[in-house]
Amino acid sequence: MKTGVLLFRLTAAAIFLQLVLGGLLTYDFISPTPHIIVGFAVFALAIATMIFAFVGKPVFRPVRILSIGLVTLIIIQIILGFATLANGSSVIAWIHFVNALAIYGMSVVGIFLAIQWNRMTVVPTVQSAKTSVGQS
Repeated sequence: MKTGVLLFRLTAAAIFLQLVLGGLLTYDFISPTPHIIVGFAVFALAIATMIFAFVGKPVFRPVRILSIGLVTLIIIQIILGFATLANGSSVIAWIHFVNALAIYGMSVVGIFLAIQWNRMTVVPTVQSAKTSVGQS
C-alpha cells in the first residue's frame, strides 16, 4: 500500500514545482514550455494516482473522491492555462492561479488521506494476535 502514499507525495511535489514554474513564468524568467511540460507530467501523475486509488485495496472512498476531484481540477487548469496563453487575460490568469492553489491544497490533503489509507491495511490478523499473546 505504500505505493499510494508515494504516488500522492510525488504528485504533490510535482504540483509544488509547477507552482514555482508558474511564478517564474508570470515574471518572465522562463518561457511557457517548462510550465507546460511539467503540467502534463502532473496530469499523468494525477491519473496514475487516481487509477491506483480505484484498484488499491482496501476501498477507501475519500481517496477515490479526492483523486477524481484532483484530476478534474487539473483538466480545468489545463484549459485555463491555454486560454491565458491564447489571449493574455489577467482575469483568466487569476482564476488559473486560484485553481492551482486549490489543486495544491488537495494534493497535500491527499498525502494525509493516503497515510490514513495505508494504516487501514495494517490490521493485525487473528493468528498474529494469538502468537504475540502466547509469547508474553
